[in-house]
Amino acid sequence: MAILAFLLLVLGLCEPNEATSQKPNILLFMADDLGIGEIGCYGNYTIRTPNIDRLALEGVKLTQHISAASVCSPSRSAFLTGRYPIRTGMNGHDNGGKRVLLWNAASGGLPTNETTFAKVLKEQGYSTGIIGKWHLGVNCNSMDYFCHHPLNHGFDFFYGIPFTLVNECEPSRPGEIAVEYKEKLWFDAQVFFITVLTLIANKKWKLIDITWTVIVIFALSGTLFFMYWFIAFAFQPYWNCLFMRNLEIVEQPMDLKTKSGQIIKEAKAFINRNEDKPFLLFVSFLHIHTPHYTTKEFRGRSKHDLYGDNIEEMDWMIGQILESIDHNNLKNNTLIYFTSDHGAYLEGMEGSPHLKGSNGIYRE
Repeated sequence: MAILAFLLLVLGLCEPNEATSQKPNILLFMADDLGIGEIGCYGNYTIRTPNIDRLALEGVKLTQHISAASVCSPSRSAFLTGRYPIRTGMNGHDNGGKRVLLWNAASGGLPTNETTFAKVLKEQGYSTGIIGKWHLGVNCNSMDYFCHHPLNHGFDFFYGIPFTLVNECEPSRPGEIAVEYKEKLWFDAQVFFITVLTLIANKKWKLIDITWTVIVIFALSGTLFFMYWFIAFAFQPYWNCLFMRNLEIVEQPMDLKTKSGQIIKEAKAFINRNEDKPFLLFVSFLHIHTPHYTTKEFRGRSKHDLYGDNIEEMDWMIGQILESIDHNNLKNNTLIYFTSDHGAYLEGMEGSPHLKGSNGIYRE
């Protein structure tokens, strides 16, 4: 939560003067659901993270960075604003008691009156961009009112997913959104179907005194109700798994096989466009959130199934983006900061003892 104050301090120390002609560039890397015990520089010897380790070796390795929440929306609001999520309304009160936004169209999001570090840097003349995951809301009241969108929070450029990565974005994986509700809905639908058949049979055999009109109205009403929900869940990949460029949807549903390469390409392009002026680039990875989608080049490379493969691919992506910094001779004028939004994913074993994260010395 100290990132905003830290960046302001950097700006204060690096104001242009006779000896300094340009403000420092700022490159932020944020992993999704990464535990401190999963990277080499913090003691992991079974997952290879040479590029993250290089940042620690050539810079400073921090041992105290407290996340404000154990889920994405509130922890990311705190990261961007430096305020506890309950102060920004991002702690679940506007989302049915949930602490994280569960739909693209969910009510709520980061309020426009909040001060993010992107807004502060933009006022200082920075070009600002975010690539990857947002998960802090999109619209208010109407589809064309993007009140919670990154472009309304200080970013000049956005390329990424406004929601989050979920199993529904990978057709071969079981769903993870509203699983208990979907199971209950399916059970209720079967009970409803049996009830309708029972009413029809009893009416035909004149065992009950009820009109066909009542039966038809009951059957149509229930059918419409269940159709609404089943269609809604069937369309989750189209509603939640989409990619945007600024305010335009460019891929719906998104193809996970192309995302790693596209994120690298867009990050490099942003750096190249702004090599002659100060910039803030926030690369907010989809890795290593479920479904741990990993391109074929990295599948099976680690000792921890898809979980470890996903981390190693993210590390490679960081290396690719760092190459662009080096290529443009920006290394000595760029603050690079790597972190995670919160701790490791501990819940989903899914049949493999390796599909589970590690919080290292902070594990329970």
